[in-house]
Amino acid sequence: MIETIFAWASGLPAELAAALLASLPITETRLALPFAIFALHLAPWSAFLATLIGNLLPVPFIFALLTPALRLIHVRFPRLDDWFLRWRATQEKKFGESYSKWGAFFLFLLVVTPGPGTGVWTASALAVLFHIDLRLSALSIVCGAIVGTLAILAVTQGVFVGLNVL
Repeated sequence: MIETIFAWASGLPAELAAALLASLPITETRLALPFAIFALHLAPWSAFLATLIGNLLPVPFIFALLTPALRLIHVRFPRLDDWFLRWRATQEKKFGESYSKWGAFFLFLLVVTPGPGTGVWTASALAVLFHIDLRLSALSIVCGAIVGTLAILAVTQGVFVGLNVL
């Protein structure tokens, strides 16, 4: 599947391809930035900007559309809604104090940390699901995306320089 996405992106202008790859939940900047530098031959800072912008592109859409989608689930799929409400109540019982104190910082860490199930998409959805202040959430997500993308750029450039030495 990733190969298909990369093949599709290769036919687009390099900056647009990098931004679109970074906006997908499967690739985000973790794969899009190295792809932009090594396969699309973008300059490191151009790749950084394109993937950062692309990675942040879904945030306002998730913030705006997830709440109406949850309302639709509430109306049309009551069993799923009941399960979700029970799950959220359990999570709030366990971590309720932490959400209110550390919620936005947790979102920052979630975006910065590379790994499956982490990133801008997940952090944005959790901000909506757990009613973390959206302005503070957006700030945390943007800061996390900047720091995370810089870290990926540093690793990518280190690998690139290391390969040139060999």
